[in-house]
Amino acid sequence: MTDEAQIRKEAVTGIVRGVAKKTALIVLCGACAALALTFVRTSAQPVWFTPMSVVFGGVLGLLNFRWLAFAVERIYLKKGATPGISNFAAVIISILKLSVIFIILFIVMKWQLVNIFGLVAGLSLCFLAILWEGVTLMKHTLRNGVQ
Repeated sequence: MTDEAQIRKEAVTGIVRGVAKKTALIVLCGACAALALTFVRTSAQPVWFTPMSVVFGGVLGLLNFRWLAFAVERIYLKKGATPGISNFAAVIISILKLSVIFIILFIVMKWQLVNIFGLVAGLSLCFLAILWEGVTLMKHTLRNGVQ
């Protein structure tokens, strides 16, 4: 593996690891806030129902991000990949990934296994972690200059 390819691989791994850490931190804070909110308001649902829905949404969002990073890493950064084949493979992987996520969401909502608001909050918190990681990398790049 060339030095440039190794640097790219380490960069992708670092970004995914950073997003995972930030997602875990934000989702933990969100689950604690949901738990506090559950104690404040009265509900027929168990105390753990909404916080676990936030955690489930965060895990699902992180899994979606990880699959996206895997697809980009394996398809677009692969040496010798042609644009036509790469785009076709990306479409197939995206359809499969979104189908799996859709099936999971359909099942948990149909059987009412999660609180829908907690699930949406968890998915949104993962997106917030992705933005946070992007801003962090952008600030780091601007501070140290492009290398």
